Amino acid sequence: MASVKGTQRAYRSPLREQAARRTREAVVAAAAEVFVDEGYAGATIGQIAARARVSRPTVFGAGSKARLFALARQRAATGGRLTANDEGYRQLLAISDPRRLLEGFAAFTAAISQRLGPLQLVLEQSAGTDPELAELLQSSQQELHECARGIVTAAAATGSLRPGITPEAAADILWLQIQPANYRRLVQERGWSHQAFEHWHAAAMITALLEPTRPH
Repeated sequence: MASVKGTQRAYRSPLREQAARRTREAVVAAAAEVFVDEGYAGATIGQIAARARVSRPTVFGAGSKARLFALARQRAATGGRLTANDEGYRQLLAISDPRRLLEGFAAFTAAISQRLGPLQLVLEQSAGTDPELAELLQSSQQELHECARGIVTAAAATGSLRPGITPEAAADILWLQIQPANYRRLVQERGWSHQAFEHWHAAAMITALLEPTRPH
C-alpha cells in the first residue's frame, strides 16, 4: 500500500490566520505608542503587552524590540499597513507635467512625514546607542534618497530641470527637502498647519529644481 504521508497538506485555518494577523497588528500599533511615549530605551516588552492587552510571549512572537520598532515605523510610513504599498509613488512617476509631479510628491511626502514624524524622532535619538537602529536609520535614508532620485529622473525626462543643476545634485536637494524632521520642526514646533507646510513643501521643490516659468 502506497504511503500518503508525503502528499498530505498542512491544515490552514483562514479564521486563525486572520486572528493572528489582527493580533500582530495590535501589537505593532501598541509598540508604536509605547516607543513614542517612552522612547526606545525606556520602552519594554511588558509595556507593549499591557498596551496591546496580550501576553508577553505574544509580543515576543511578533519580533524582538528592534524588529517591533522597524514594523511600527513601516506601519506609520505606509498609512497603517504592515506591507508596503508603492502604488501611490508609481502613479506619481507617471505624471508628465513636472510641476504637477512635484506638487503630488510634496503632498505624498508631507502625509508620510505627518504619520512618521514621532517615530522618526525616536529613531534619530536612539540610533547612536543601538546598532540595529543605526542600521535602520541608514537604510531609511538610503530609501529616501532612492525615492528622491526616481522623482528627479522623471522630471529630468521632461527637460525641465533648472539649468546648471545635475540630476545627482537635484536628487540630493530633494532628499534633504523630504526629511521628516522638516515637517516636525515647522508643524509641531513652529505651529504651521499641514496645508501651509504642504504648500511651502511644493513651492520649495519647484523653485529649487525646475526651470523658472517664462511669462507669456
